Amino acid sequence: MIGLFVLVLATTGPEPLPPAAPAPAPAAVVPAPAAEPVRAPLVGGFAPMSPRAPELGPVVQAAITHITPQPRAKGRVLVAERQVVAGMNYRLLLKLRDGSRWRVVVWQKLDGTRQVTEATREDR
Repeated sequence: MIGLFVLVLATTGPEPLPPAAPAPAPAAVVPAPAAEPVRAPLVGGFAPMSPRAPELGPVVQAAITHITPQPRAKGRVLVAERQVVAGMNYRLLLKLRDGSRWRVVVWQKLDGTRQVTEATREDR
């Protein structure tokens, strides 16, 4: 039986291929209008978030407590970004009531505690 199978394959062979179709004519190249490049978020990088996000309340309080010794100091978040790490990094631009502006990074650890890892006053 095996010999017959081999014999049939050897005598029939593959079917001939149809003739190749002619290649299509190249399309006209139209330059795209100049526009702002679309930037995808960098994996592992900081991503923008709403400065009014509810999760920022305790993060902002930790930042302000680190920046100033004044009790009950208040500030406003101008720009907020977050980065997933072992927990979450929050990078903020804060404006305090005294007019000072601060760039602050707060690390919220997996256990929920917060640590300010960077605080820089902007002179403007």
